[in-house]
Amino acid sequence: MKNNSKFMSNDCLLLNGNGKPLSYFPLSTIDWKTSIKLVLTKNVIIIKNHDDWVVRSPSVTVDVPSIIMLRRFHKFQNYVKFSRSNVYLRDMYKCQYCSDIFERNRLTLDHVVPKSKGGETSWENIVTCCNSCNTFKGSKDLKPTNKPIKPSFAHLLNGHKLKASDFPDKSWSEYIFST
Repeated sequence: MKNNSKFMSNDCLLLNGNGKPLSYFPLSTIDWKTSIKLVLTKNVIIIKNHDDWVVRSPSVTVDVPSIIMLRRFHKFQNYVKFSRSNVYLRDMYKCQYCSDIFERNRLTLDHVVPKSKGGETSWENIVTCCNSCNTFKGSKDLKPTNKPIKPSFAHLLNGHKLKASDFPDKSWSEYIFST
């Protein structure tokens, strides 16, 4: 068995019945134990096994799947959920007042129309903001550099850069980056 800590939670790419990932962020991956259970219960089709990774019991040797596909297509909602992470992706980690790019932990969410003035927590009223701009803005009527909008799925995907070098198996790219 391959004993590498980077494989502990993203051992196997799980595809929907149409050959596309169930989700892109987070990427639909499962651990090796779950992938083997799905294979043994015949709920999935093995697309590819890891080249050099098997698990053994006293009586059985099993290849560890790298890519599996659900036997049936599962329809899911194609809408973008409002969340802190998705606002960061929409704004591409850029303060919407000073236009500098920051690490996630140095950004806050800002109500364009402050809550104290009736502003709602919604896609159209929330932007990413650095701490210093947020403090400076307070309840002032400053406008962000980009008008906040509800993003499409494709818009968010632009802010989330998946890199093939992060995948435990290079062949995942064929399923993730295909059009």
